Parts: sequence; C-alpha cells; structure tokens
Amino acid sequence: MIRKKIDCHTHIVNSKIRDEYFSRTDGYAVVMQFPDVLSKGIVDEDSLNTVNSDRRLFYSPCIDISKEIPPQLKNIEEIIPKCPVVGLKIFLTYQAGKADDDRMLCIYEFARTHGLSVTFHTGSCSLVLPTANDMEGSRAVYIKNMAEKFPEVNFIAAHMDDPRFDECIQVMHGHDNIFTDFSGAYEPGTKEGADMQWAIDTFAKAINQYPDTYKQIVYGTDFCPPINLSAIDEYEYTISKIFTPDKFEDIYWNNCLRAFPKIKEYIGA
Repeated sequence: MIRKKIDCHTHIVNSKIRDEYFSRTDGYAVVMQFPDVLSKGIVDEDSLNTVNSDRRLFYSPCIDISKEIPPQLKNIEEIIPKCPVVGLKIFLTYQAGKADDDRMLCIYEFARTHGLSVTFHTGSCSLVLPTANDMEGSRAVYIKNMAEKFPEVNFIAAHMDDPRFDECIQVMHGHDNIFTDFSGAYEPGTKEGADMQWAIDTFAKAINQYPDTYKQIVYGTDFCPPINLSAIDEYEYTISKIFTPDKFEDIYWNNCLRAFPKIKEYIGA
C-alpha cells in the first residue's frame, strides 16, 4: 500500500467532498477551483475555505480566461499569504483559447514570480459541465511553446490531452517542466469508464514511447462526485498495471513534488 501520496488533481471544493475523499483514501491533495461559469448550479464551490480547513489540502485557484485576467491575478496575490496556494488552473477546451495566446503571458509571469505551477485542462471534457468544446485550443503542443518560453515554470497538461495521448507524450518528451496525468478518465459514459483494460492499454502505449516518461507522470484522480468523478481505487490499479513497483514512489510522490515544488514549503519536504 502506498502511504506517501499527493493527488495532484482534485476538485475537493466543499466540505462534503472533502469528507468523502478522506473517508476513502489518505495523503495530500491539490484542489482545483472551478470558475463560476462552469460550476454554478452544478457544484457547490467553496474551495478556498475548504482548503484552509484541512492541512492536507493545497490550493490551485482558477483563471477564468473569458474575463479580464490581471484583476484575477491581483485577487490571487492577496490570497497567497492566507492560503497554501501551489498552482493555477486554466480550463482550456471548456473555455476558448490556446496556452500560447498573448493574453495568457501575464499568467505565466505571475506563476514565475510566485513559484507556482500551471495546470491546464486538455482534451475532452466532463459529460455534465458546460463547454465551448475548443478541442484544438487545448492541444498540448501550445503548452510546449510556453514551457520553452518559461523554463522556470512547471506546466501540467491534465488528462494526457485525451484522446491525443500519444501526441501529448511526444510533446512532453525533452521538456522536463511539462507533466501530465490521466485523471478524470473513469467517468461513467466514457470509453475509459466502460473499459478499464482498454484505458490501461492505451495509456501504457502512449507512456511507453520513451523509457523515461514515468518521470513526468503525476498521480491524479479529478475527484468530484457531484460531476460523476468518484474513482480512486481505479487509478491506483491503473498505476500498478502500467508501472513497475520501483516507479511508484516517483508517480505518487517525487514527481508530484517536482511538478508542484511549492508544496515543499507546506509539508517540510
């Protein structure tokens, strides 16, 4: 059983979700805030207070790219001294835009200044949340352009750019500041949710393109039962089938700390 564990992608955005999550697993978790435009009427969003209620949680506030960005960054800057902020979240696909759009540059400058990591939703979306369905805009290749421009910032292409798994890994190769996960895969109604073995084989094929890809894979579940993302054990099973036991500490812990170095300040690692 893995004891040292950081779930790098959750939506533990209220106390009810927090209690359910920690009744089923342990370790630490990064909480990705929802923008109101996605969560309103679907999920009770109270992520800031929830993170501050539990020392096992870290905060990744979202940037709503449909709105003016600098005022949002100013608000986050005011939060940083009062909350364990470790990253920022951008909901590509759901919201139209590319990671390398000029209007995004201020986000990465902010991340560099404050030592934060930037997580992007890439690829297919939840079956229950509203979306612009900008699949092209969320391609990992645009993230690569920013990873090269901002080598001090870590970027996480969440969901392995589903279904462009092979392409995502190819983009990551040779870029040590890009990470990915396969969180959110086991949503009911998806191909992965219907056929776990197919998902495992597909993820493994992409990851095994290069022998060192495991150093850039982080553990994540996307846990958020209100939007039908309740899987936890499924991800641990998937990891056990794709990676050999000597890689587990990297996937669950070491890579997570490299992807989100700010976490070290809060756990004394």
